[in-house]
Amino acid sequence: MITFVPSLVAVLFLVSSVVVARVADRQAARRTAVTCASAATALSVVLPWSGGFVPFLSGEHAALPEGTTRLVVVATCAAGLLVVAMSPLASHPPATLARILRLLAVSCGFVAVRHQAVDVVLWALSAWLVWAGLRGGEGSRGGDRLDRLFAAYHLPGVLLFGVGTALSAAGWRTAGGVLVVLAIMARFAVVPLHSWYPRFVERVPLGVVVVFHTAPLGLLAQLDLPVPLAHDVALLGGATAVVAALFGVVQGEARRALAFLTMSQTGLVTCGLGGSPEAVSGAVLTWEASALAVSGLAMTLAALEARRGTLSLRAPSGNFARTPRLAVAFLLCGLATVGFPLSLGFVGGHLLIHGSVTGSPVVWLALAGAVGVNGMTVMRCFFALFAGSRTHSGERDLVPLETYALTIAIGALLVGGLFPMTP
Repeated sequence: MITFVPSLVAVLFLVSSVVVARVADRQAARRTAVTCASAATALSVVLPWSGGFVPFLSGEHAALPEGTTRLVVVATCAAGLLVVAMSPLASHPPATLARILRLLAVSCGFVAVRHQAVDVVLWALSAWLVWAGLRGGEGSRGGDRLDRLFAAYHLPGVLLFGVGTALSAAGWRTAGGVLVVLAIMARFAVVPLHSWYPRFVERVPLGVVVVFHTAPLGLLAQLDLPVPLAHDVALLGGATAVVAALFGVVQGEARRALAFLTMSQTGLVTCGLGGSPEAVSGAVLTWEASALAVSGLAMTLAALEARRGTLSLRAPSGNFARTPRLAVAFLLCGLATVGFPLSLGFVGGHLLIHGSVTGSPVVWLALAGAVGVNGMTVMRCFFALFAGSRTHSGERDLVPLETYALTIAIGALLVGGLFPMTP
């Protein structure tokens, strides 16, 4: 089936990407991208969704409830607004912004068209868009070709997802499900298929990292895997959440800490999707919160990096009194990421962990431990980057465009925490 509003938003992102790619001036390109993302967010909120479903071919899979589908699209658009508004001009030229808008269109496409064949095409398209940027020089460092490492994981992942989807449609659900699970592991950096992801986060513009990470997460809640495989995916996700949390808290570089924190959050979402209905509801809410909170955390880090250069956690630096809005935004987004009370992340995390109690007490303890360690990572980054020095290197606080995007994202996280909508 086809859903009207996400389709309209996806077309808007695609058209805007063509316009942005042709703009030579970087500030003008960013203003155009922000206007597009603002319009997409407004459309996803105000347009009615009732009667927007149109039957489309065969092979449809289970769909999310309509209210949850709207929230997924709104979260995607708001995260896109945050990304393009806070993308540093030096590391995000018009070509990169255009690629980000195309990835956002793909993200909406996963919700707009509910068909397994289209899912395969969009999965491949998102990987190709990122690989094309790496091939063009993004992330390269001397003779070290990140595009080759990326292709080594994602080309097999795309093939596995395509073949697995075809086998499942033909009635071989177990065999197809195994291949789909392997594709998910490669795509979402699930342990042990994760070694590409920290290097990817270290060297690629963070705007690209954020939108590529969130692109097909909404699809996971619609996959129809056999129950034993769903449980296996949940266990792998739980293991990834714990392992990545432990690695993240000891990192010496801010980008690597962000990489493992993001992996841990993805593991939590994946774990919840294979559990009880309550855990699935928590996983969906956790994804929605992560789409905003991780985007805010990553882009605040990108803004700080553009002001200071490479950010290290080994020696404390930064002065809270000189950049208070930037520091508070970083802290609020980080706390919302790990599920601090009164945020949307807390509601999702509570449902996810509470729903896992019925499955296994060990899983419950592991998830609770992962959340706690992730909280330690956020606070360690905050104190190292904003509360370690009495001097000031001259960096500016948040500019109006950054404040605009962060206000929308943080406001949505806080309002969502007070008035959550569970599937």
